[in-house]
Amino acid sequence: MVDFPGLSYSEIILRFRQYNLLWQSVIAAVFVLLIYIPYSYFLLRLSFMESIAMALYSAVLFMAVYYLTSTFILKRTRKAAIQSHGPKKGLRK
Repeated sequence: MVDFPGLSYSEIILRFRQYNLLWQSVIAAVFVLLIYIPYSYFLLRLSFMESIAMALYSAVLFMAVYYLTSTFILKRTRKAAIQSHGPKKGLRK
């Protein structure tokens, strides 16, 4: 486990959440890329160029899915938050 002095994991997560959604998806894709290259090279026994190509494809796919699902979820939660303000239709006076 890596421990940065003066920087806790909750601070890292909070800093990640401060980025806009596009940068969050890019950062997540870089982690997928860094994990998938050794995985495909050593465990799947692909050549180096095949593992890089497969990792790039996986990272781009992960970035697109992360961005689209997060956008969809954020729109739904914002819509629900806006609708919940004020008295309900039958309770107005």
